Amino acid sequence: MTLLERLQQDMKTAMKAGDKLRLGVIRMLLNEVKNIDLQPSKPTEQEAVAAYSRKLAKSIDEYRRLNKPDEVARLEAEQRIVREYMPAQWSEVELEKAVDEFLAANAFTEKQFGAAMGAFMKLHGQHVDGAAAAAMLRRKLAARQPS
Repeated sequence: MTLLERLQQDMKTAMKAGDKLRLGVIRMLLNEVKNIDLQPSKPTEQEAVAAYSRKLAKSIDEYRRLNKPDEVARLEAEQRIVREYMPAQWSEVELEKAVDEFLAANAFTEKQFGAAMGAFMKLHGQHVDGAAAAAMLRRKLAARQPS
């Protein structure tokens, strides 16, 4: 079952259950997935969902800064629903193993962090949290001894 089919099925279930929050989030995700062809970068369905999740995270941060706990709670509830449609994220151990393997196969230096991060996320972005990956990659690059 594709993500689009799963969203359509879950939308029907949410409608029957009268779950307005879930229904609204699923409709937004359906919109994001259906509009992939209109975007110049042509992301995958999973990338479209991840992009929506990042938008929600930014909104949560902004409402926190503005001290609006009701909005933060609503957006966090939406975020939990969105995460159900994202691929499972790697654990800290799995992330560390992937970073170690990546660095063993590539000769990036600490000054090349941006290029290293871009290459790593291109390979493993769907499996990792970008902030956690960046922190671990930065730490591992800093620990490398220059050759």
